Order: sequence, then structure tokens, then C-alpha cells
Amino acid sequence: MKKYIILAFTSLLALTSCESFLDRSPLSDLSPSSYFKDKAEMKNWNAGIYDAFQSALSKRQVLFGDVRSDNVTGTTYEDSKIYMNALMSNISDTSWEPFYTCISRCNIGIQKYPTIPNILESEYAPYIGQCYAMRAYLYFWGTRAWGKMPIITEPWDGSLNNIAVPRSSLEKVKEQILSDIESAIGYFNISDTSDKFYLGKDAMYALLTEVYMWYNEYQEALKASDHFIDHKTLTLSNGEVEWKNIFTNPSGSKEVVFAMAWNYETDGALGGWPQLLGASNTNNGYRMSQPIFDEFIDRLRSGEGSDARFWNTIDTVKVYYKASRVPLTYASYTAGVESVNKCIKYSDIDPEREYDSANQVYKSYFAIKNTTDSEFALVMMRMANIMLLRAEALNKLNRGDEALSIVNDIRSRVGYLKDAKLEVSSVNNTNEVENLILHERQLELFGEGYRWFDLMRTGRLIEVMDPIYSARQEAANVTVTGFGHEGTKYWPIYYGEFESNKALVGDQNAPYTER
Repeated sequence: MKKYIILAFTSLLALTSCESFLDRSPLSDLSPSSYFKDKAEMKNWNAGIYDAFQSALSKRQVLFGDVRSDNVTGTTYEDSKIYMNALMSNISDTSWEPFYTCISRCNIGIQKYPTIPNILESEYAPYIGQCYAMRAYLYFWGTRAWGKMPIITEPWDGSLNNIAVPRSSLEKVKEQILSDIESAIGYFNISDTSDKFYLGKDAMYALLTEVYMWYNEYQEALKASDHFIDHKTLTLSNGEVEWKNIFTNPSGSKEVVFAMAWNYETDGALGGWPQLLGASNTNNGYRMSQPIFDEFIDRLRSGEGSDARFWNTIDTVKVYYKASRVPLTYASYTAGVESVNKCIKYSDIDPEREYDSANQVYKSYFAIKNTTDSEFALVMMRMANIMLLRAEALNKLNRGDEALSIVNDIRSRVGYLKDAKLEVSSVNNTNEVENLILHERQLELFGEGYRWFDLMRTGRLIEVMDPIYSARQEAANVTVTGFGHEGTKYWPIYYGEFESNKALVGDQNAPYTER
């Protein structure tokens, strides 16, 4: 994607390359006579928005949503500050800069696209729609990760009076997100995008479903998810091959709504995800937790089908081989730990996989990603997430039977046939049904950035994570504090932000410090 914007941004780098999100050049430095003079430059600028989006979330998707949660355990190469819930404001991943770089580019696009000479609304509509859509998406990620956020919706005019921007309330951030989604949908109604690597109308209804679920507005979430019922092109994958195709070929998947494009030639290696969950060339920090592994073993031995997500998330062929070629059990988690360490959700079958002719078995099956030359598209929105959120909303509205029918659809398409309605004492037991849905989400969406936020929005975060953090702390022979301060559900604000934006001073997320 970078190849489309290198020349266009040569004279504009000062706008977004500084360390602080508020240390940026004013709009007046961009001469209208030299930029935004035709439709081609509008397309180039939009490419720059997606380039900034890559920087903002290519690593943080899984770092924010999976790594802090019970989805994973450490491989002995984990970051102890994250693993023990001891975050500090000097961790570089707490910086807002990548988020506000992207938001800043959206703001300029929103202001400048309609001013391009001789351009029709129908021509700029899908592009300005993407600006509103991306801004909403980034603010939604931001408010879940940090809580209150500075709301910046205009390009900086150069006035020193406007350089200090305080954090807005959670309610104001919510209002901004919903307003931007509404604006995006309005423009997409004029002219929509159809490429899965660009935000469009479908993506906005997916985001709207997530937003309403985050704010516990279940009727509105249900209404937003109605968009996908009997959709013409989007549906749940059907069968193991199609499920794997979600990750190995998202542009061709009928389940994928939106994915992050990546091209090694122009973007370099997509190293963040492998670095955290599965790299062939280095020791990644985290692996699937044993409770998830054990649940997959239970399903494998259930007599009610199996679950193809198991061997398409970790290389069970390699686990089997490393664990002395005995049938997989709970003990295989430790016996085959080298293989469990590597998530292969985005991996293709390895064409050079080695075959043990003496034992007539492959030693492994998938080609593990690496941090030096990996090229794959991260899935950001898909139907399974939307439908499971819909199931949660139905359950909250006392429609548990319908909710569990969705769970059965999610399961059966990957080969697990156990009826979810038989796993609860009653389909009207809201708490039991919600627990079951959340557990299914954990298996389905592993490594896609959802689990921490699922626990946050359902009020289960401390209940689930406190004993896990306590056990980790005890094992490390450090003071056992468990989850600690409730405020650590959020990330700290990076210390550099307080130096560049004095309006933030005194408003760090508790219990973190500003230095």
C-alpha cells in the first residue's frame, strides 16, 4: 500500500511523523494549489489513511485483545509487565501517536475531499465515507483501550490556543463514534465500497453492532446486526476448508467483512502478530492457554463430532509427533509444548512439510509465520463475531433459545455437533447462556483481539483474571496482588503525551503515573 503514497506524502511527512499526536503541522502548510487538486490525489490520501491504520493496529489488535487475557499463557519469553498486569507509562505500545496519525489523516480527508475541483458528491462519497468510518473505528479501539480520549475532528489550524486538547468524557467519545458511523453510512448509501480491504457500509453495521454491545444497548445491537440476516454476499463459512480460508484468503471469504491489507514488497514484514503468538524464527511470547487446549481435546473425544478450529489454530499434527505419536490428551499440551507455542491460524499448509516414512506420519503440517518476511491480511471484522454478539443481545433480551441456535450454527459449521441448549440448565438462565456464548467466542475468535474486551464489557474481567494474575505472580515469586487496581483494565497513557499536551496533565488513568 505504501507505494501509492510515498510521492504524495514526501512534502507532508511533518504532519504525522512526530512522536506526539499533537506535534503536527497546521493545515495551512498544505497548499491547496499543490495538493487535493484532483481525484487521483484523493485516492492517494486514502491509501495513506490505511497505511496509518496498519501502524495503529497490526500489532495492537492481538496485544490489546488477547495477550492480556486468559486466552494465552507465557512461553517464558513473555513481557512480564504485561503478563503480570504491571503496565507502565513508558511502554511504547501505550503511545497514542499511531492512532492520532490515522485520525489526523481522516480529518484532513473529510475537510478537503469535497473541495477538489470539479468533483461530484458521488465521486468523493465512498472516500469521505471511509474517513468517517476509520475515525469511528480508531476512536472505538481507543476508548476500549484507554477510556477517555481527546476528540480531534478538525485539522490543526496552527493556533497555539488549539494545541492543548483534554480528554473527553466516555459519553462524548461514544457520541463521536456513533456520529461518525452515521455519517459514514450516509455517504456509503450514495456510493459504497465492495473491497474487503476497505471500510464500507457492511463494516459500519458490524462496528455499530460492536459499539452497541460495548455500551450494553442490546436492542440497538440486535437492530444493527439485522443488516446481516439474509445478506446477499456475507454469511458464516461452511465447513473446515471455508473456515481456514477466512484467514488464508480473506478477500475470497464470504465470512470476512473487513481485513487489513498487507504486502511485503511495500509494507515490509507483518511481524507483530507472529512475534506475539507464533513465529518460526524467534521465540514468541505467548501461546494458547491450557484451558482452551483442554476444551478442544474434550470436543475431539466427545463422540459428538470434533472441532476443526483445533487443528487449524495450532498444528496438532506436530503436537502429535512431538508428543511421541500417542493420541492427543490433556498431557499433550506439555508433551508437545514446542508445537502448542506456535499459533498457525493464518498459516497455509507447508508444501515442504517433512514426512516420517518409518512411522508413516508427517512431522508437521503448517508453515509457521515469521517476523522477517511474513505477508498476510489480518481479519478485523467477520460474521462469526457479529452473530455471536447477536446471540448475546438475544440472550439479554430473554430470547435464550434463539441465542443458542446461533451457537449451534457456529459449532456445526466446523464439525462440533453437541447441542448448546443441553449444556445449560435452562435456555432462560441468562447467566449460564452468556457464559456459554463467551466461551464459544473464546474458541472461535482466538488471536483476533476480542477476549479482553469481551470480559470488560460483560463485567467479568476481574472475576476471570484475578486468580490467573495471582497464580502467575506466585509462580514468579513476586508479591501477589492479583488483578490489583480496577483502573488497570485500561492501558496507561504514554508519558510523552503529557509533555506535548499540557491539557492532559493530572488526567492519567489511575493507578498509573505520568512519568
